[in-house]
Amino acid sequence: MVNLAPFGTSIGSGKINCVSYSRVSIDLKVNKKLQLRIAFQYQKAGSNSVALEPNSISNNKDSWAWSLSSNGSLTVKKLAVLIDEKALAHFASLHLHMRNKLIPKKVEIFVWRLLHKRLPVRTELDKRGLDLNSVRCPLCDGDIESVDHIFTSCKLACDIWGRVAKWWNLRYSSHNSIEDVLKVVGFSSISHSGKSILQAIFWVSAYAIWRNRNNMVFQGKRWGPPVALNEIQTLSFDWIAARVKEKKLDWLTWISNLSIYLSS
Repeated sequence: MVNLAPFGTSIGSGKINCVSYSRVSIDLKVNKKLQLRIAFQYQKAGSNSVALEPNSISNNKDSWAWSLSSNGSLTVKKLAVLIDEKALAHFASLHLHMRNKLIPKKVEIFVWRLLHKRLPVRTELDKRGLDLNSVRCPLCDGDIESVDHIFTSCKLACDIWGRVAKWWNLRYSSHNSIEDVLKVVGFSSISHSGKSILQAIFWVSAYAIWRNRNNMVFQGKRWGPPVALNEIQTLSFDWIAARVKEKKLDWLTWISNLSIYLSS
């Protein structure tokens, strides 16, 4: 008995787009005439079928093949490259200047969501018809929770940005929008490499604010600016030190005299 599922055809109730599956289960007593008839029927069925030669039928074990790879094998690296080229192509085309290789892609994706107002803050959830007890900011309760408020106007967020600026020996001034913060507006005197590090730290700061906000809302964890600053310093050092090739970062210098990286 022969049971064949040609590449690209439906298996079960779903269509396989990226993965091909070839099932060959054959009784070795099948004669060549029957093999030719089977091959002819599949070839006649249409372009989605595979034209089978008599000698292509074998008793090999069933196997999966990754059709987006030349050799049919799937690796994590190949999948990561595919995601970079395809899934993040829209992100790259919209904000070529908003890429930063010093931080993980999950932070880059977070920044993209932040810039496009795709974060589930309470005002956005309310617009989509979710029944919420309150739309006020869970951090300060001083205003409704919008993207710009929670990252620029909230008292807790302003305190964190002030501590980050002091850590860098910079003069902090409030911004009207989160775009100005993430694009590192107003620091023209900093070197190119220093601005790249500063931008990475600002992105990590926004990421830390959002993560701690979620911990407070969903887990009831209380936190303050000193805790947030420590998290920002630790995360940024771990991520940036692992990606900077030109210089070796020192932890004590990182937390005490970070301004030396602005001019180098």
